[in-house]
Amino acid sequence: MRKIRPSIVIIILIVLLFADVSYGVDAHDEKTILIVLDNLDLEMASKIADEDFSIGLMNSKARGSYNEESYFMTIATGRKVKLKEGGFKGLYKRSNGEIAVKGYSNIINELNNRYENFSTNIDFFGQKLKNIGVGYIGNDTSALIACDKNGIIEDGETKVVYEKEWLKNQTRAVLNRSDILVLSYDFQDIEERIGLLKDYIDEFSDCNIIIFPRKVPANMRRIVNNSIVPILYKAPGRNTGTLTSLSTRRDGFITSLDIFPEVLSIHGLSSKVNIGKSLKIVPDRNPLETIGDIFNRTINLTHITYIYHGIICFIQIYFTYFYIKNRSDKYWDIVFYFNFIIISIFVSFLMGFFNIHRNVFAYLIASAMISYVVSYIFTTKKLNTAGIISTLTFILMTAGIIFYPNFIYNSYIGYDNLIAGARFYGFNNGAMAVLLASSIISYFSIKEYLPNEALKKVVLIAYFTLNILALSSRFGVNTGGFFTSIILFLMMVYAEFLNRKLSLKNIIILSLIGAIILFANLYIDFNSINKGHAGNLIYRIKILGSKELFDAVKTKLLDLIGFTILPPWSVVLFTQIIFMKKFWQDNDLRVSSLKWERPEIHKEYIILIITAIVAFVVNDTGVIAFNLMVQYLLVLFVNITIGQEV
Repeated sequence: MRKIRPSIVIIILIVLLFADVSYGVDAHDEKTILIVLDNLDLEMASKIADEDFSIGLMNSKARGSYNEESYFMTIATGRKVKLKEGGFKGLYKRSNGEIAVKGYSNIINELNNRYENFSTNIDFFGQKLKNIGVGYIGNDTSALIACDKNGIIEDGETKVVYEKEWLKNQTRAVLNRSDILVLSYDFQDIEERIGLLKDYIDEFSDCNIIIFPRKVPANMRRIVNNSIVPILYKAPGRNTGTLTSLSTRRDGFITSLDIFPEVLSIHGLSSKVNIGKSLKIVPDRNPLETIGDIFNRTINLTHITYIYHGIICFIQIYFTYFYIKNRSDKYWDIVFYFNFIIISIFVSFLMGFFNIHRNVFAYLIASAMISYVVSYIFTTKKLNTAGIISTLTFILMTAGIIFYPNFIYNSYIGYDNLIAGARFYGFNNGAMAVLLASSIISYFSIKEYLPNEALKKVVLIAYFTLNILALSSRFGVNTGGFFTSIILFLMMVYAEFLNRKLSLKNIIILSLIGAIILFANLYIDFNSINKGHAGNLIYRIKILGSKELFDAVKTKLLDLIGFTILPPWSVVLFTQIIFMKKFWQDNDLRVSSLKWERPEIHKEYIILIITAIVAFVVNDTGVIAFNLMVQYLLVLFVNITIGQEV
């Protein structure tokens, strides 16, 4: 038998050795470190972040009241969850090097009790990434991110020694065996630890690094802010800038649900049941300054929105009282301030082009003065404020949501409350209500000026198709509003095309039209890469079953009940009902005047009220939508009736 030369054996061993090393590098070339801080504000971020970091604002809100168990399990599952405080009982290290989370079985049981089969159906961070290795250094609730579904972390330390060599050695030890490390790091107002963290980041500059705090920092906490925190992201080889994601579609903003999907994407994995989306980076030369400006504008616009909502509620309640009391000396004021409400909404859209909300007082003064002057002119001239302003508002809103939605978001009525975190893009329910109400009043206002029936029907189709388009998953992304707009479209077709004849044939025609529009939108959304709220829900139902739909409906229903029974909107709802009841029952002369001015007022009234009721029922903040839609109707009433008396 021919002998193999030793030199050949050595060469083969060297080749195999290098092949194995090469394979090891390929398999573990991506390393990710999540650093959870006890405190991180924008000033601290400027000290930590260098030019290689991107920065964003993260909505850290979990479902229900804030506690660390809810917060970290929300991050760990990529879904908002609510847990009792105190479920986490600490950590202990086993003899085999594993770390066990004490109390984790109770946390899992609570999740399963709140959300049926939660631990079976939902992906967990530590479980999903277990095969590539997840380590942990620390001793607090942030360990909930790293552990698997049994509450076990395979590698790490249950203490942190704030010394450079210790941190470096322990991190390298973990990352030699795992691809991901979750590090809990507390500043505790010790200045030296800032420099230590910077040295640590420099040491592991070849890793993906995500840094965020465990709670809202004190100097970023406002009366209105209990959820927005900074987040830093260092991704080697990627451009830097401001962070965003498809969850928010807003430059500078992500959610805590997006961290898990981003880590999955870094390591070439994905989850079918995550609600969050991976991060995107918008190039920016000075992202820290941009984020500071975005934060201030968000806080300011939140204040402005609450102030104006308070003004709207006060005007409706205050002047309804005088109307019920037949205070004729207040009639001019009633007309003026009711006009003021819808004019201020239109003015706020116009002001959205100019970002005046960088200064709260400048915004409030400018908006109030413009609205006041315009309302005075319209009231004094006895113009049809509802018809004119509704037409201008409808045109502006439909054009805006299609071509430039930011000016709608920058208005107090179109502002999506980024701090509450229920909606980040598209039409909120208040804006949806304004769009639909203004379209109805505008159509009936211009209809009488159209020369023939054919043109009236063309305008009708254009108006109410634009509503559907504006609220669809492609633009306004308001599922409840989209459904309401379909109902409105069908009512208009029934009233204008089918002459209000309720035959079996007409019912079938209307049902088919509605079904085709609804399912076409859902089909497009479901099969879109960038799914909207409805598309994502359908996708999750397909994976998780009907329980996902039940949970969504339950959450929306509880929100609806809460918003409806709590002041101030519940009080406004009551006063509006009283106002309309008195108007139709006790004022025959005024009603006759109204019918003479607008012969189809009964049709218009019924269509708007039914639309408002549908919007109320199918949206979580439906009471706000109902109030705003009825307010437009009341403006129409008072302008044509008591407006002529003053």
